[in-house]
Parts: sequence; structure tokens; C-alpha cells
Amino acid sequence: MIALFAAEGEEADALVRRLISKTRERGPFRAFSGQFAGKDAVIVQTFPGKAAAAAAVAWALTTYQPQRAFFAGVAGALSPELEQGELLVALDAVHWDVDLTPFGREPGELATGERFIPSDPQLAAMLEEAANARVGRIATGDRFVADPELAEWIRETFHADAVDMEGASALWTARRYHVPMTLLRVISDNALWGADADFASFLVEGSERMASALEQVIAQLP
Repeated sequence: MIALFAAEGEEADALVRRLISKTRERGPFRAFSGQFAGKDAVIVQTFPGKAAAAAAVAWALTTYQPQRAFFAGVAGALSPELEQGELLVALDAVHWDVDLTPFGREPGELATGERFIPSDPQLAAMLEEAANARVGRIATGDRFVADPELAEWIRETFHADAVDMEGASALWTARRYHVPMTLLRVISDNALWGADADFASFLVEGSERMASALEQVIAQLP
């Protein structure tokens, strides 16, 4: 069993459309099971934000006990080298809005001592090769980053390549359950230049690109 997660409805719909023998699952989140790229899979829409992502991942991993998991969707670029439509595989992710520095911790460092939370290296390598994707670091926070000054601070502080609102939380939760997970993001906008309009207009197109890339990778899994 493979678990696929996406936050936005358009992102989840792009995955669900590719399911064969689709069944709507009962539970606290919008979820469907079936065959995705020839593998048993469950697709869960988490809704945006770190709390929602952690809750949805924990529920799905407990309920379905998948062997592997992917969190996918669109993200805003921080690196000037990333262009709209490019695929980015996360080597790791950080909570950019966590600040325990008054207690002697680094920016983004959690109370558990983790700062840069790694993706599963095998899944990340497969995605990089099969999808011809870039690799980098994703910075996660409960704020949509459309302020260029904030975006520049995140890029410089964490050496991050893109921002999202779920990735680090999803990875942290999956590690607690000992389930390999990686993040795949398609660049929808550039947070350094202002992101609001680009994100909305590219969401459907980017979601389809993301879903196609996941199909290629999952079809190759044993």
C-alpha cells in the first residue's frame, strides 16, 4: 500500500482522477483508495497548513499502514534558479516559523531537537531520476509567503529553495511512524516577487504535472 497526500482540492483531484477501481473512504479526511500506477494506494486530501497535514498523515498511516508515502503539490520558489513548472524533490524540510531561540535553539529547531527533517533518500532519488526533477530544501510555515522581504529572510536563514505549508510537518509525522516519505513540489510562483496571482492561476496545471510525475515513479516501485 502506498499513501499519497495533497493539501489543496485541485492537487488531490489530479491524483484521484488517476485511480482505478476508486472507492471513497470513510473517515475524518477526504480520502479515496484504489489502484494508482498499478499499486494499491490511498489518496488523502489534508487541507492546507501544518496541523492539518500532521493530523491527516497520522490518521492515514495508522489506518492503512502503508509501506511508502508521498506528499505532493505546488510550492513557491525561493531560489531564483527555479522557474514555474519545474519539479522539486525535497532532500529535507524545515519549519521556518518555529522560533525557540530564547531557549538556545537554532531558528526552525523543534523542541525534539530536529531542525532539517530528511526525506527518505531512496524515494527522493527515484523521484529525481524518473521525473527529471531538481532537489533542494523546502521551508514550511503556517503562512502563505507573498512578502518578498520575508521570502528573502527564509532563503538566507535556512538556505531553502521553496516554501510550502505542509511538508516539514508531514515528514516529521511520517518519521514518528517509521514510514518512508518524500516530498514532491511543482513550482507555481516565486515568493521573492509576490505569489498570490501566480499560485491561483497555475494550481490546476501544476497539479496535473505533479500527478503525472508520481505516476512514473510509482509504476517503477517493486
